[in-house]
Amino acid sequence: MLRRLWDEEVVDWKGTFRTPLQQFTSTPRPLEGIAPFVWHGSIRTPEIAEQAAYYGDGFFANHIFWPAEHTRTMVELYRARYEKYGHGKAHQAIVGLGGQ
Repeated sequence: MLRRLWDEEVVDWKGTFRTPLQQFTSTPRPLEGIAPFVWHGSIRTPEIAEQAAYYGDGFFANHIFWPAEHTRTMVELYRARYEKYGHGKAHQAIVGLGGQ
């Protein structure tokens, strides 16, 4: 729904977890038609890395409670899938890391 709100001027939408949208226009509109950059954050779930790669968005891994190998595996998965989905080369995928 978020991408539709950015890409389409008027949106009709019906789902399960919120009231329907009828002839809805989100404001402010993306500047010069370019949607904001989106981050998908995860601590342990590879599905989030997959989702970020699918949309060509950034992936943020917070590795505060996980070993470095787990974080490496998540980042490698994200980068490989980013390239598979045709968004660019694996090394071009944007990754953020957090921890203490």
